[in-house]
Amino acid sequence: MATAEDIVITVGGNTTGNGSTTFVPQRVAAAPGDVVVFNFTNGNHTATQSTFSNPCIPAHETNVTINGFNSDFRNTQPGTSGSILTVPINEQNANDTFWFFDYNTCGEGGVGVINDNESSNETLAGFSRNAIRLNGTNSSNTTSTSYLTRPTTPPPPSTSPHKSAANRVFTVGAVGAIPLFIASLFV
Repeated sequence: MATAEDIVITVGGNTTGNGSTTFVPQRVAAAPGDVVVFNFTNGNHTATQSTFSNPCIPAHETNVTINGFNSDFRNTQPGTSGSILTVPINEQNANDTFWFFDYNTCGEGGVGVINDNESSNETLAGFSRNAIRLNGTNSSNTTSTSYLTRPTTPPPPSTSPHKSAANRVFTVGAVGAIPLFIASLFV
């Protein structure tokens, strides 16, 4: 019997201006029972689930059936305790692919994936190209580029009927849902 493990993705290693270094590693494989841990270590970043076709837009904004994970902005400094977001992988979602991005670096390739299908046409390289093509600084699509210019501080509390990121539920298929335990926005 395999034992479950924590798979850590470091967020914030982007000190070179290269968005592809925001998530290290950018690609992970996780088995049922594993927990993917986004460890925010440097800068003001997010880990936000999206879809392959809309790489820099939260998944629930393009597909209402996906109640994806979203860390919101986590502003951390080197040498501080940091902040984490955990994403559990269970039997119901073990075969799902989870595309994700950082609001601040998505248009520069600040994207990643959990459990991609290597034989699919939807690859990490393609997802990164789409993020840059649709949302990069050379993009002529002003609708998509608006996601690049999100504020670097968290927005004020919303009066919207939608749940906050801290109260969102991570959907695990038709079977049910489990709450995401999200660490404090600020350390």
